Amino acid sequence: MKDNDFLKNIGKRIRSLRKTHRLSQETLAELSDLHPTYIGKIERATINASIISFQKIAKAFNMALSELLNIPSAKNEQKDLSLEKIYAVLKTQKVDVLKHIEKIVNEFIDFSSSQNKK
Repeated sequence: MKDNDFLKNIGKRIRSLRKTHRLSQETLAELSDLHPTYIGKIERATINASIISFQKIAKAFNMALSELLNIPSAKNEQKDLSLEKIYAVLKTQKVDVLKHIEKIVNEFIDFSSSQNKK
């Protein structure tokens, strides 16, 4: 992968995560202690941001740097985007709600698996 392709992909990933978390560039900049125009330049891949900047952005998203830099392949991009959206919603829920959701998901998967066997 070319350097510029990597920068474009990480910029797209940060923009996607920001939108999934319903954050403006200004809010992400505030949470990551970076300037809003710097966030915009990262998202547009017009600068080569430092690893420290990526670490600050990852912290703002409450994720590990390795997770932020994990660029999905084109074939997995849609699946990963859906999982990120689900995760962003679930992170805001209380434990008792998560336990109910877990039960429902397991029941759905069991039902779906039994239907596929027919």
